[in-house]
Amino acid sequence: MASYFIDKVKKKSKKKQLSPDIIAQERDELLRRYRKTILFNEREISLIEQYCTKYKISSQSTLFRDIIISHILQQVDDNYPKLF
Repeated sequence: MASYFIDKVKKKSKKKQLSPDIIAQERDELLRRYRKTILFNEREISLIEQYCTKYKISSQSTLFRDIIISHILQQVDDNYPKLF
């Protein structure tokens, strides 16, 4: 009886392994290939640097990417056609 429960626990605890092909495909899809350049004036860059220092942000590119994508997604969500 005890071995039945042990076998059942072992089966549940096994993690599903993804094939290397799927992992490589996902990695390839998430690879960033396109570059955009942004220019800031002195006041803007000073403000950005102060913000990053205050909140201990080490990657400004990640910060910009997150802000831009979240803003775009918010606008898409706000402009979604409503039925009623």
